[in-house]
Amino acid sequence: MDEIRLKPQEQDDGSVDHYELNYIQNVEAGALLAEWVDPETVDSSEYDERFLFSEKRFPAGRGTGVKRREPDKLFAAVNGCVLYDNDKIIVKRNLTLLEDIDFRIGNIHYVGDLIIGGAVRTGFSVHANNISVQGQVEGAHIEALNDLNCRGGVKGGKSAMLEAGHSIKVSFCEFGTMKAGEDVMVKGSLMHSRVYAGKRLAVGGRLTGGDYFSHDYIYVGEQLGGGLGTDTSLVVGYDPVLLHADEEYNQRIKQLHKDIALYEKLLNKNDEHKEELTIKKDSAQKELSLLKKLKKKLWEGIRESENLDRCKILVTGVVKPGVEISIGSAFLKVDDFLEDVYFYYDNNEVKIGTTAKKL
Repeated sequence: MDEIRLKPQEQDDGSVDHYELNYIQNVEAGALLAEWVDPETVDSSEYDERFLFSEKRFPAGRGTGVKRREPDKLFAAVNGCVLYDNDKIIVKRNLTLLEDIDFRIGNIHYVGDLIIGGAVRTGFSVHANNISVQGQVEGAHIEALNDLNCRGGVKGGKSAMLEAGHSIKVSFCEFGTMKAGEDVMVKGSLMHSRVYAGKRLAVGGRLTGGDYFSHDYIYVGEQLGGGLGTDTSLVVGYDPVLLHADEEYNQRIKQLHKDIALYEKLLNKNDEHKEELTIKKDSAQKELSLLKKLKKKLWEGIRESENLDRCKILVTGVVKPGVEISIGSAFLKVDDFLEDVYFYYDNNEVKIGTTAKKL
C-alpha cells in the first residue's frame, strides 16, 4: 500500500477509472510476497532502494513466513492486505482506514475485516468481510460478506446500496436501499428507503415513506407512517431476498419491453439497418421469454418461503393512516390513527392486536 504511487486504473479503450486506484493489495495465505535475487544477475538501479540489502535476511513482519524447502522466498501466512511498514513486509488480517473513501483512496476491495474512520462518498464502493463505517455513508455501494455497521448513518440520496450476508446496523437511514441475509437494525429513523431483511427489521425511531420487506417480523418504536401524503408499505411472510430478485427481474423486463418497442419503431422507418435491428429485436425477445420463465419459477420459491403464522408487525408508538400492511397475500390499509398495536395474519386477513409492548 503506497499512497504516493497510486494511479487510476487504465481501461481497455485507453481511458482511466479514477474510482479504481488499487489502494489495497490483497493476498491469500500461501501467496508469494518476495524472493531474493542475485544482484549480479539484475540491474539493481531498476529496483526500489528500500528492497536492496547487503545482508540476506528478509524484512519479514507479522502475517508472513518462509518455507523450509524454499528459504529464498517469503510467503503470506494469512489472508489480508500486504504492505511495507516500518521496514517490514507484513500482511494484516484487519485493516483500519482513518480517511474518507473518496478520489484520494478510491474503491476498496478487501478480503479481511475493515474499519473506515471517515465517510464513504457518493459513487464509491467498498467490499470486505466485516465492515464498520464511523462516518456518514452517502450514495455509495457497500457490501459486507458478514456484518455491516454504519455508526455515522446513511444519507443515500436515492443511490446508496448497503448489503450484508448477515446483519446491518445503522444509526439512521434516509433515501437508501439495504439488503441483509438476516437482520436490519436502525437505532434512529428510517425514512424513504427500501429494505430487504432476511429475518427481522427493527427501527427504534420513526419508519416513514418507502417499501420494507422482512421474512419474520418488523418492529417500530416511535412512529410508523407519515400520514396520507407519504406512501409507506410493509411486507412480511415471504423471503425478502427472493422478492429483491423479483424486483430486479421486473426492472429488466420493463427495459426489454421499451427496447423491443424501439426496435420495432425503427424497423418501420429504416431499411438501411434492418438486419442489425432485427438481430437486436430477436435477442431482446429471447431474453424476455427467458426472464418470464425464471420469474415464474422464482415465485414458486417465494410461495414456498411463506411463514405467515409467526409473522408480526409490532408498533409500540403511533401508526398513522395510509400505511399499507401485507402479510403474505393478505392486505390491510390503515385508515385511522393507532397506538401500541401489532398486526398479524389470521384466516387470510391482516388483524390488529393491542398492547404490542407486552409482546
